[in-house]
Amino acid sequence: MQPSERWSLRTDDEVLVVEFPHGTGLSPADAEALLDRWRTVTADRVVDAVVLVVRTSRPCSDAGRRALRESAQMAVARGVDRFAVVGERSKRRYLKQTIDVEEVDTEAFSDAATATAWARARSKPSESPTTI
Repeated sequence: MQPSERWSLRTDDEVLVVEFPHGTGLSPADAEALLDRWRTVTADRVVDAVVLVVRTSRPCSDAGRRALRESAQMAVARGVDRFAVVGERSKRRYLKQTIDVEEVDTEAFSDAATATAWARARSKPSESPTTI
């Protein structure tokens, strides 16, 4: 994670993993930076699934909701067919409802390892995770 970023992006096989650590909030500028990074990463990589890990209990801002919806739409446009959300029970339910779009199988999980295993279930394995 870059010092100026409040989130991290990495690939694990053909799965894009986006993590928001404790206390993360998304301002409109942060949401735009995240969407720009998302566009860049998915433009030149095969991504079959996305895992969104939210470890913060902060409420989702309007910018965060918009970024989630747009990222789900971008994912569908790029061929993503699985979207896993990880977080506390109320947070993962909310996130699942926010990003649930047609043509994407969206599931909620309580831990990142299980979510990533589910997301990779139909992805081709690669050598090792790559930090972006």
